[in-house]
Amino acid sequence: MELALRDKKIFQMNAELENRKKLLCLKRRQLMHNKRENNLLQGVLDDYEKYNKHIISNKERQIVFFQQLHSYIENITKDLQLTDHKLLESRNEQREITKEISFLKDELDNLVDNNDEYINSNSNIDE
Repeated sequence: MELALRDKKIFQMNAELENRKKLLCLKRRQLMHNKRENNLLQGVLDDYEKYNKHIISNKERQIVFFQQLHSYIENITKDLQLTDHKLLESRNEQREITKEISFLKDELDNLVDNNDEYINSNSNIDE
């Protein structure tokens, strides 16, 4: 009887061993499948990181571009303000020059008129 019990125990242990082998094989297949899925997911993650880096790089370039554009517009605005100021200054100087020309013409006319009078008065004296 002990032999039968021992054989039964051995049979149960063999059955348990076979079940565990099958379970290990199943777990191994699941691990292999998970590994393939993980590789796929790793590829997706890598692609996402590349895409994300690309977007960040584009945004950084856009920021630099817009900062340069802002600076350029600021400089143009300052130049335009300076130009407007210079234009106003030049108009004022032109008015002053025109006044000075008019004043000089009047003086010249007076001198010429006075010279003519002087010449005419001297010519009357000689006669």
